[in-house]
Amino acid sequence: MSTGPDTSPPSPYLVSWNLTRRCNLACAHCYLDAVQRKSAVRDELDTGECLAVMEQLGRSAPGAMLVLTGGEPLMRGDLVDLVSAAKDAGLMPVIGTNGTVLDATRAESLANAGAAGVSISIDSSGPRFHDRLRGVEGAWARARRGISAAREARLSLAVQTTVFEENRHDLPALADFAGEAGAIAFNVFFLVCTGRGVTQTDLTPASYDETLLEIVRLQDRHPDLKIRARCAPYIRRLRGLHAGESGGGHADWSSACLAGRRYFRITPLGEITPCPYIPDVAGDLRRESLRTLWAEHPAFRRLRGEIPGGKCGTCDYRHGCGGCRARALAEHGDVMAEDPKCGYVRPWNRAPEAPAAAPRNRGVSWEPAARARLLGIPAFVRDRVMTLLEERAASEGIDRITVEFMTRHRPPAALLDRLRAFVGNGSAGD
Repeated sequence: MSTGPDTSPPSPYLVSWNLTRRCNLACAHCYLDAVQRKSAVRDELDTGECLAVMEQLGRSAPGAMLVLTGGEPLMRGDLVDLVSAAKDAGLMPVIGTNGTVLDATRAESLANAGAAGVSISIDSSGPRFHDRLRGVEGAWARARRGISAAREARLSLAVQTTVFEENRHDLPALADFAGEAGAIAFNVFFLVCTGRGVTQTDLTPASYDETLLEIVRLQDRHPDLKIRARCAPYIRRLRGLHAGESGGGHADWSSACLAGRRYFRITPLGEITPCPYIPDVAGDLRRESLRTLWAEHPAFRRLRGEIPGGKCGTCDYRHGCGGCRARALAEHGDVMAEDPKCGYVRPWNRAPEAPAAAPRNRGVSWEPAARARLLGIPAFVRDRVMTLLEERAASEGIDRITVEFMTRHRPPAALLDRLRAFVGNGSAGD
């Protein structure tokens, strides 16, 4: 007897976990409002509780990238154990850190435990702005030493910058630095005014587009360095990419804000929210099932199924971009309102964008062993690998994919480069 079509939501590609509110810096824009202290903060998950959550993640988000951040995650004495548990659970752990306490010994221990890489924040090409923003003199110099330690330990490196009016013209120098430092990605975060960030000066809509165009130019100038705008999905509009399209190094699945659709955040207390900048708590993993919350909670269902309001909902990029949902919440109090920072207005002669076409059924099945191997591929490229293999099988007249077929048709190097360059997404010690 048929049970009908599978209506379960797609599994998350990416999870950001704020392991602690403790931090050794006092960043002016911290969304978590992290605190400078050495002892554990009351009510944060202990090691045993973290390991229990890790088991849930392995079951509910197989192959997902797990960004372990803070606060400052290196202030947790059990970080190496958590990285090892994440690796054993089939996740891809990366560390989001301010880099100031990352030395050779710690970097080597993280690499040995299975960390895929680290993301380290550098907000200016010289120390003055970075140290002022981070609230501690010498933070810039120590972060650079942390970068050197990561590279010596053979950890993949992403350099991250939060962009303000004061440092946006420094992005070319920062991109040069990231490339010279051996980074595989340079991630530019656009401020969402939450936490301590509500006191900071955000960019104007005009400055947003100017900065995004600069990021496009920098990507063209640095083809070997993946340069990404975070919390600014309208860069896809500037690239002319509609839903389901890829180009300029952007994947077809990267359409629109991922919050609640392929991404969620875990707080230091074990609560989950759609992203770090959407503070509305959907549930508590100490007492509730992650699988059930992800599939059934109204906040996630709304983000996955509802068209945004205002001009975002009638835009000719409403699926390919869709605006930042956290920024809509911060400005309008409604996560599905229009994004206030996008200055684009749909031309009168263009219709609202239709969703991407559903994947075509190619009549190709998978043997169980091949399906198991597919599930071992990191989630954020798994769908693309599956599509490539099914297309190849169909072109060769093969109706069942085996392990031997997968071995003969390994993913192209460019796709693996895209996987590596994705290291560093999510929040990183900011």
